[in-house]
Amino acid sequence: MIYEICASSFESARNAQIAGATRIELCSELGVGGITPSYGLIKKVMDELSIGNCVLIRPRSGDFTYTEEEFDVMLRDIVLCRELGCQGVVTGVLRRDNTIDEARTAQLMEAAGTMEFIYHRAFDCAPDPIAAIHTLKRLGVHRILTSGGKKSAIEGLDLLKELNRIGGGQPTIMPGGGINAKSIEQIKAAGFTDVHFSGTVFEELGTTLPFSFKTESFLDESKRPISNIEVIRGIIG
Repeated sequence: MIYEICASSFESARNAQIAGATRIELCSELGVGGITPSYGLIKKVMDELSIGNCVLIRPRSGDFTYTEEEFDVMLRDIVLCRELGCQGVVTGVLRRDNTIDEARTAQLMEAAGTMEFIYHRAFDCAPDPIAAIHTLKRLGVHRILTSGGKKSAIEGLDLLKELNRIGGGQPTIMPGGGINAKSIEQIKAAGFTDVHFSGTVFEELGTTLPFSFKTESFLDESKRPISNIEVIRGIIG
């Protein structure tokens, strides 16, 4: 079994290596499903750790349809990961109807070059997962990270099994979502070769803040926050 740890810090990546995991998916901000980590974090992991490192390429939280500017950022981040010698990239782009954006996925794959290309849980938004896996199989992605269209992999296990049968190892179906010491046994028994989880515990920081810096409106997954020209002009005067 190949164990992939979703790591959102250097410490998490190092702990995954110490614990004997196979590789990591390096990201930031797990609370919103993960976004692309900083250059500094990627570089430190590549310089100081030996564990396989696949980097999440997601420019923001929310949906998986992106502007031209956002898509350009994704391409640049992939090139950076390639130059740093990362094992792979984990990404995904959808159309407005949540079907796989084949053209943009092909562009991302071209940018990735010889790195492994993993399609992430944007897959779980697809209205027809069977059509989606055939699309990604035709494109030649290496793996699909999916919970079987449900909140957790155990809830989506029946679909995961069917996707695994269709994939036939090309692409590899990697269950992820709510994996723990109990559910991993069901995943193993179902015949999967790869699994994805974070193994997270929450450590107390030992500090206090005078107020919360969270802004709930920025966490609305149906909206994209963006600085507005007229609002800026109105404040500048």
